[in-house]
Amino acid sequence: MPGDFENAEILGFKTADLPDGVFKTLTDSSKTVTAVLTSAPMKTAMPFDQVLAGANAALGPRDRLELAVQVKNETDWSPWFEFGVFSPSGDKTSLKGQQNPFGRMEIDTLVLSSKNRYLRYRITLTAEAASQAFLRLVSVTYTDTAAPYNEACAIKKPAAFKQVRLDVPVVSQMAQQVDYSKDICSPASLTMVLNRFGLRTQVLNTAACVLDATENIYGNWTFNTMYAGGLGLYAWPARFDSLEEAALYLSAGIPLVASVTFGPDELKRSPLKKTRGHLLVIKGFNAKGDILANDPAAPDEKTVERVYDRKEFARAWLKNKSGTAYIITPFSNMPLTARPPLAELFAKPLESGKDDKASFIESQILPLENVRFGETRNAWLKVEASEQPHKENRADKNLTPYSGWIEARLAAFRPLMEPDAVIRTKRASIKEGGLSELSIGTRVRILGRDKNPFVRILLPGGDNALISEKDLNLLPIILKSGDLRKKIIETARQFLGDKYYWGGRSGYGIDCSGLINVIYRVWGLDLPRNADDQLSASFPVKPETMLPGDLIFSSKAGNHSAIDHVMLYSGSGMLIEATKDTGTVREATFAEKFGADFKKAKNGMTAREKKIFFRRVIKQEREK
Repeated sequence: MPGDFENAEILGFKTADLPDGVFKTLTDSSKTVTAVLTSAPMKTAMPFDQVLAGANAALGPRDRLELAVQVKNETDWSPWFEFGVFSPSGDKTSLKGQQNPFGRMEIDTLVLSSKNRYLRYRITLTAEAASQAFLRLVSVTYTDTAAPYNEACAIKKPAAFKQVRLDVPVVSQMAQQVDYSKDICSPASLTMVLNRFGLRTQVLNTAACVLDATENIYGNWTFNTMYAGGLGLYAWPARFDSLEEAALYLSAGIPLVASVTFGPDELKRSPLKKTRGHLLVIKGFNAKGDILANDPAAPDEKTVERVYDRKEFARAWLKNKSGTAYIITPFSNMPLTARPPLAELFAKPLESGKDDKASFIESQILPLENVRFGETRNAWLKVEASEQPHKENRADKNLTPYSGWIEARLAAFRPLMEPDAVIRTKRASIKEGGLSELSIGTRVRILGRDKNPFVRILLPGGDNALISEKDLNLLPIILKSGDLRKKIIETARQFLGDKYYWGGRSGYGIDCSGLINVIYRVWGLDLPRNADDQLSASFPVKPETMLPGDLIFSSKAGNHSAIDHVMLYSGSGMLIEATKDTGTVREATFAEKFGADFKKAKNGMTAREKKIFFRRVIKQEREK
């Protein structure tokens, strides 16, 4: 995404519009044009000793894509390690003889002599005369191969485990009438995934398009994913630590092409007795959690579908091959989110200098929130914010994701990892990661502990940063109801005195329902985005039984069917609200707000032409 290339050195590129690409080369009708992008240095989440890399570009037949990576120890940068040259109609060539004191290239894998902590990449696009190439994606995966294999974590099934089965057409490499059929597991697996996404092709055609002419092999991971990326998909080599991670991709409709190694009888039901390296498609999990696969080594298409034991497959893939896989998906299915600190969601793409954003803002999307792509329009993306459900119309029975437009520069790819913490401080300071703070309500994944009191967290686009553990609530949150109510009130009071901001639900601006949504989110309770939907998600209580943390709703003046305001009851006849009345977040008495005595309040009462309702979200069983 455009924001992923901040601070990169760019020569010979200009900005493109999605989904064509992020950048495009300049054009010249008379000569070849070369464009180079060099990323800013990146500090990794951990020391690493191996690197995989990939890139996607829309290329003309004779255009060329080159990818290189540098690593840095505490003092020095390595020479550039080249991952090869890819051309749609020309040769795909890896480079031999790349070895120096830092490490060596083993075809598609950079193997380092010692662990490093920094890296950067360089992309070179060469467009022939009158052609124009588009850069669409760059991916770098780093690994500490010395980390011990944790089988319990690798095969663990989450409490919410669900079986999944994707429709992936079958292909047998062994059924191909060529003498190299045993060597084309990678293009055969790739063909199955291409066919799933409507790109009908044949195995031998795919094989010809991914052949590494230098090594005379068909399984170069970088070239296979570059080829898929050149067909309009997004594809990159990656590594997984657990089957639970794989399940997140499958649940999102994304099959995985996995690399496995196993000895005799180590993967029962495999058509191969043993292999030093083989690729197949993971397309699901059955009710037991075993792997549903399309294995191209089957002798014919009727026997391609296989079921592999969960533990045996995890060893063959996650342990023996460090979880190496191709991730391949259309842009429409890419997991997206907001770049820090947030992205504002608008009812329409704004025209610079013409539209007042306050008239069109709908909500705010926090980093690592689940966002689904809809369409593009110039520098804007239409998305669905699935963690902000609402009713499009009051007559609707079901909640649907909030839909709207965000600036493409504020979007990022979302790593599919379940969050295990949420930020509890209005604006939490962070170190590293290219920014200084994150908003309250942002859910994050902890990668590991650093120097006390800091933990390292995952950010959108694969970045990472350090944050104090005191600014986090670890998920899941288990509190007695009295403690939970106190925490909710304490959290809401962080906002007192802040300006009211229509559409806000963050530490950078808040409206009435955004305040309720985000403070409940901090304590593990998910509510819809809007006040009227929050009313529907709660249940009525008598005013005299109200407890701190309960909710008060009011209608529009003179229109009692339209709920447009929500407040947090803070006890003793007091309420906390983000209100247009004062343009602030305040704590006031019920009498100040409505001109009525709270002790005489009734559900459905009318005050100042507004109908008032008293509700509760924290269920009774929490109060035992």
